[in-house]
Amino acid sequence: MSMKKYAADNLLFLREQYPKIYRYIRNRSPSTQRFQQEDARSGQANLVIREAGRPPQYLYSRYDPALEAERWVQSLEADLRDASDILVVGFGLGYHAAALLKEYPDKRFYIYEPDAELLMQAVEIVDLRPILSQRQIASFAVGDDAVLNELLRELLRVAQDRFSYFILPFCKRLQPSLEERIKELIPRVARGFGIDLNTIARFKTEWIENLIANMERNLRTPSFYALKDVCKGIPVIITGSGPSLQMLADTLREVRRHALIIAAGTSVQGLLHHGIKPHLIVSLDSSEANKRAFVDLNLGQIPFLYIPTMKYEAIPDHPYLMHGFFHEDVISHYLMNFTIEDGVLASTATVTGIAIQIAVHMGCSEVVLVGQDFSFPDNRVYSAGVDHFTSDELQARLQNATLTVENVNGGMNPTSVDMLHLKSDVEKIIGIFEDIPFYNASPVGAVIEHTKPIKLEEWLQQKRARSISDDWLKEQMRQKLKPMPPNRVEKIKKRIQDMRDELRDLESALQELDKHITGHVNPNDHWFIRFEALWSRVVDHELYRKVFSFFLTCEHLVVERQWEDMRREADRERKFQKLLKCVAPLVVELKRLVPFTGERLADLSVKLEGKNPAATVAGLEGNFERN
Repeated sequence: MSMKKYAADNLLFLREQYPKIYRYIRNRSPSTQRFQQEDARSGQANLVIREAGRPPQYLYSRYDPALEAERWVQSLEADLRDASDILVVGFGLGYHAAALLKEYPDKRFYIYEPDAELLMQAVEIVDLRPILSQRQIASFAVGDDAVLNELLRELLRVAQDRFSYFILPFCKRLQPSLEERIKELIPRVARGFGIDLNTIARFKTEWIENLIANMERNLRTPSFYALKDVCKGIPVIITGSGPSLQMLADTLREVRRHALIIAAGTSVQGLLHHGIKPHLIVSLDSSEANKRAFVDLNLGQIPFLYIPTMKYEAIPDHPYLMHGFFHEDVISHYLMNFTIEDGVLASTATVTGIAIQIAVHMGCSEVVLVGQDFSFPDNRVYSAGVDHFTSDELQARLQNATLTVENVNGGMNPTSVDMLHLKSDVEKIIGIFEDIPFYNASPVGAVIEHTKPIKLEEWLQQKRARSISDDWLKEQMRQKLKPMPPNRVEKIKKRIQDMRDELRDLESALQELDKHITGHVNPNDHWFIRFEALWSRVVDHELYRKVFSFFLTCEHLVVERQWEDMRREADRERKFQKLLKCVAPLVVELKRLVPFTGERLADLSVKLEGKNPAATVAGLEGNFERN
């Protein structure tokens, strides 16, 4: 019997049903040294694992792997009884998954295999189709912790109450550290998922307003993209607003002549307070606090890169202004149809994550983080000079610092849930760029994963041989950056008008749906049929799918989690009440946001009216004349 008797059929099945996994494993070859097939006495496939320094061990029982899996599943009955969604860490040859699917046909399973080589063995020696074709498998993933992170977020989207997770016995044996990693990862991902949802819910109105208001500015400022690799061989300092910024101010003044300094958001307040002018400022914050930070700040002509979520009134209009975009900027993408030259960046919760991506894009040779404390050392929130929050707001932040995080000196700093989320977000961005050295120069802040601690004074001694002039980046901008072509400006202006028309169509569909819901007497079968038709007209509308579904993520999740329960309800009145509970939050917010978006687009059209592309471009070219 061929060792690879199932490979062709399994790969064809994976290509059709699990294309991401197929692409991940199709060019991989299973290890013949680490794994060897040795069937159990029952005749079922089994593997012997041989690893250096460890005795050989069997993946499953040498007698009956399926029976072993069944007994394991029976032992979980108390833990699985109340969970509708279950994460299973480990797949192996599929025996445990098969037993779970058989025992619990009414539950959803999310299966994660951390070992791609093990999955390759399964592809060759086991028929995976009867297991992986089961409808109970909501998702199947293979790969590193980043893949598990995404799988967990997918699970959290639909889990109504609690979910359970289990690590298969052989996974614990093969990867002793896995259980501890999973225990740490699940609450961290859940915490981040909740913060992301709350952030969207909190700022959706401001984001819509800023994204639309800044569109006029986008059309007359260049993307940063053309600065690609201009900083090859040049190190960069990315500053945060933490207390350690003022501790390093004297050294930073000297560093400025030998490395690029990028001020992340409001850290520019601290830098200017200490007499340090950064080479570039990056900002994205839509809050009123950010407006307070920038609106009265004398930035001169410091190069400034904004993300259009930024409070539009706080963006300085001066000759060295440029923009970039978030990947999740659904409005700008809808209006502009992004190209790579637009400078689209991975969406991130912190401006430091944007600054890192900008520095890497420009080709900076190494990245040093300063003032990125992600904690409150000595119960201080910010560096001196950073003063856009009131004393009450600062005190509230300290009161919320109920957690601790390891600091660079081996001690512990007070921190908060929000700070840990920002730290995790920055670590995720850093982890993408494995070929670039990252350093943490904070003498008191939190340990940052994927960075090495350094003393800024010692690092400076290594960089003195190279100098950077004050206007070096300005010169690069004058040489490299170009205005948006006039024909594209016209296309975007036409797209704005089209979006206004589409909004009117969506608003009409929404009004009809709302009238149907509020005008019911005794809902009958015909009423529900009519509702589904009107509902589909709203949620299948292109503007809803491509724009509003993002801003209404929380409300949409309520629908996703409750829809099937509502549909299964047999009693009409209870079905109607469940339907109202399910869709009301989304309908209410749509009724508010759709006309609000229309008003903002009308304001934008007035701004753009009478401005021809040639005038816009001429103004931009004037901005970049030498002065």
